[in-house]
This record gives sequence, C-alpha cells and structure tokens, in this order.
Amino acid sequence: MKTNKLYKYINLLFRIIIGVAAVWFIYIKLKDNFILNLQHANIEGVNYALIILAVLMVFINWGIEAMKWRYAIRKVEKISFLKAFKITITGITLGLITPNRIGEIPARALLLDKNLFKENTLKISVSSFSQVLITLLLGGFGFLLTQDKFNIEIDSVLINLILFLLVFGLLLFYFMVNKMEVVFNKIKYFRDKAFFNALSEFSFIELLNMLIFSFLRYVVFSLQFWLVLKAFGISFVTINDLLLIPVCFMFASMIPTILISEIGVRGSVALFVFGTISDMEIQIILASVLLWLINVALPALAGLGNLKSFKILKER
Repeated sequence: MKTNKLYKYINLLFRIIIGVAAVWFIYIKLKDNFILNLQHANIEGVNYALIILAVLMVFINWGIEAMKWRYAIRKVEKISFLKAFKITITGITLGLITPNRIGEIPARALLLDKNLFKENTLKISVSSFSQVLITLLLGGFGFLLTQDKFNIEIDSVLINLILFLLVFGLLLFYFMVNKMEVVFNKIKYFRDKAFFNALSEFSFIELLNMLIFSFLRYVVFSLQFWLVLKAFGISFVTINDLLLIPVCFMFASMIPTILISEIGVRGSVALFVFGTISDMEIQIILASVLLWLINVALPALAGLGNLKSFKILKER
C-alpha cells in the first residue's frame, strides 16, 4: 500500500516537472524568437484572417496524425478516434523536451495498454517513419526543381544522387519493415521476442495507406505554412517558389534539434530558403516561429490537461 502511494507521488512529480518544463521552454523560445522580432515588424500589414485559418487547420493536421497511428496499431489495440486525438496532443507535450520531439512515440505508447508498450511503440514508430519519408520525398523533388536558387558550392549532381539514394533506400526499408522480424530473429538477443511480430503484421497496403495519411497531413501543414507566410506578406510568384515550402521542411527535418534550438533552427532554415525570393527577413522568421506556435506550442499547452493519464510507474 505504501509502495502504491509512493508510485502515485512519483508519477505526480513527473507530471509536474514535464508540465512546468513544457510551459517554461515555450515561454523562453517565444520571448527570444517571436516577441523580440515582433517589435521590429510592421504588424499593421499582417493578414490576421489567414493566420486564424491556419490555426483552425491545426485540428485537421493532428487529427490526420491521430487517424494514422490509430490505424497502425489497430491489430494490437483498438481505441476510439477521440482517445487517439487526446493521446496525440498529450504526446506533443511529453515529447517537447526530447531531441526532434522523438519522445512523442513512446509517450503515446505509454498512454495505451502498458502490457503492449513494445508492440505499440514499434507500430507507432513505423507510422511516424512514413511522415519522414513523405517529407524527404517531396522535399527532394522540390529541391531538384529549385536548386538553382541556392548558392551551394557542392556539385548539384552529387547532391541529387545522394538525395535519390537516401530516399530510395528509406522507401525500400519502409516497405520491407514487415520482413524485419526475420532479421531480428538472427540476432541472439532479439531471438524469439514476440513483440517483433507487430512488424510482420504490416501488409503492403497498410504501409501504403500510412504513406497516404502522411501525404494528406503534409498537404495540410504545407498549406498552413503558405497561409502564414502570405499573412506576413511573403509573395510566391511561380510554382517553383511554392516548391520552396517542402524544401524548407526537408532541410529542417535533417538537422538534429532539441526544443532549446528547434525554433532557432527552423527560423534559420526558413530564412535561408525563403531568402531566395524575399528580403523580408523578420517576417520570414516570424512566420516560421508562428507556424511552430500553432502546430506545436498550442497543442502542447492543450495536452497539459491530459497529463494525469501519464504514469511512469504502474499504480495498483
């Protein structure tokens, strides 16, 4: 009985630490990257209607993500869409202080059946990997058509070859993930670990469907970025200009970050990419930070309300 009470206090302490850390990090980054830049920008010309539309689309963005990983785990554990959405939002909060927010994956699994933690983690990982693939695939295509805009001193043929091999290799790995159980069984430590069956359960159609989910979500947050950039007066004259959006996402995804540096990296990448079509540097940085605020900070704050469901230690 005493042990159970101790576990409850430890879980409560973890929730408090995570909640305070999330709020504090959000405040620090907004103070340093958003509020200071906002003071030097002409906010009178901002189209707030476009920003409101981008904010409303956050429900579609994370709703599709919830549908995707719910679809991925359905053979292991069946949950409602509403529960999946709540867990998705809470996962953002819990993953906020981890590198590249990788903690979102185990956080979601921890909020499900603890006895199925490993299986769910594997399936959710594959679901998240499909989003990475779409980001690289569309970003690589965008870069192929816009690389003349960048002053890069590396042979473009070499860059294109590396991108092609990277995307092709990852696609091949993704569609062969259901064969990984055979590979792991050849390693003594992993041999006969039943939870690897979770990987073999994926069919080609299921893997393809998750890519489609990821593509739909990609379209949504790309449209959000376009709306925010337009709201700050960044003009897109040609189709090639629009292709800079997937290029920006690709570059940003390739750079390892933690929350302390994430917004700075995103702002720098956006400035590097969109600086090729506009000299409105402050507005570009503001748009990048605002997109992070809309899609990460706001859901993370909303996820604080469901932290009570998060338990590191099992209570009886």
